[in-house]
Amino acid sequence: MSLEWGEADHRGVGFTTEQERRTACHRDYLMAKCDHGFRPQAWWDYDAPKLGVRRPRDPEYDKAALWEAGLLFEDEATTLEAHWREHFDRAQEPDFRFCIGQDPKRHCAVWVQGAEARRAHYRWAGIPRTLIKQWTKQRTKTIRKLAKAAPQQPPTSTRPAPPSTPPETPPLIS
Repeated sequence: MSLEWGEADHRGVGFTTEQERRTACHRDYLMAKCDHGFRPQAWWDYDAPKLGVRRPRDPEYDKAALWEAGLLFEDEATTLEAHWREHFDRAQEPDFRFCIGQDPKRHCAVWVQGAEARRAHYRWAGIPRTLIKQWTKQRTKTIRKLAKAAPQQPPTSTRPAPPSTPPETPPLIS
């Protein structure tokens, strides 16, 4: 478990020294378990420094750090990009709101909206900043194209025009 999930001092049950832990690292076995952007703690401890990759403080960004360093397997990258795009698109919905936690004094959820909600959602989903910038730029270009392509006509009323002469009054039946 120390090699896969880590522990505070890396010398928990089974290992008395760092050298013993390093020697016991069954890299092939642990790497075979890698999918969806997960890497075992031993990979972050021993391989990542050699590759110049630092583990982010927030575990949600582990996958983003691997993506940005180009260290994901092709199928992992494809799956994660689709997942991240889904979350990005969801945050673009009108009136998007995101819960950022609970207010301990009022004992209720704290919701944000607009740009603050989108940023919080991106952070929660662990979307790489590079992708956020790229997709935001694409979205802005698309909106501008649509605005240019739309005909500039004055708004029309949905109410029918009043008749030029009043309607005839039906005769009263006596």
